[in-house]
Amino acid sequence: MTLQWVSELLEEPDVTPEDNFIDLGGHSILAVRLTRKAMDLFGADYDLMILFEKDLGAAAADLASRVSAAGAEEGGR
Repeated sequence: MTLQWVSELLEEPDVTPEDNFIDLGGHSILAVRLTRKAMDLFGADYDLMILFEKDLGAAAADLASRVSAAGAEEGGR
């Protein structure tokens, strides 16, 4: 999902897991939009420091772990 979302958001068709959000032209306002989309769909958001400092693959993996953690918290209630 992360790659597709970033591709659509930045209007950049050739996004790879090795790309960096900032290097592709992303900035803080677009990152907030991306985070809001993740929150709306999965109930978890991106860690903006990872999104800005690491590659998109790392950001996607971090989001997946946050979604799993949020699901585990929901199931434990």
